[in-house]
Amino acid sequence: MPFEITNTLRGSSIVRAVDVGTYTITLNSLRANTTTETVTEADIRHLKWSTNGHIRIVRNSIPLLALHNGGSMDFDEYGHSLANNNTQSVVIEIVTGGTLILELSKVATYNVDPYTGVSL
Repeated sequence: MPFEITNTLRGSSIVRAVDVGTYTITLNSLRANTTTETVTEADIRHLKWSTNGHIRIVRNSIPLLALHNGGSMDFDEYGHSLANNNTQSVVIEIVTGGTLILELSKVATYNVDPYTGVSL
């Protein structure tokens, strides 16, 4: 599997992309529950990567990050997130080879009462 997404209801999503390829992560793919959750925005909070080429992250045809070698960025340390074009899909391009782990914070609406779990 070239990428895997682990979603948390009312929490963040973790994306793991491996090997050469271009992977599109839509907002719909960040839903933990497809019947009760609608994701409207997703900001990049944290990322770790390792590559022998380069990794690009693009949203709405606008390049956000160009990553080389290995490292991590923790935007929470700065009280910040990468929110440029946060209503668009995240496109990950891994060239030559590598791995990227990306944490996304979500803004979502729910069609159930958060306290009782009963549908609205």
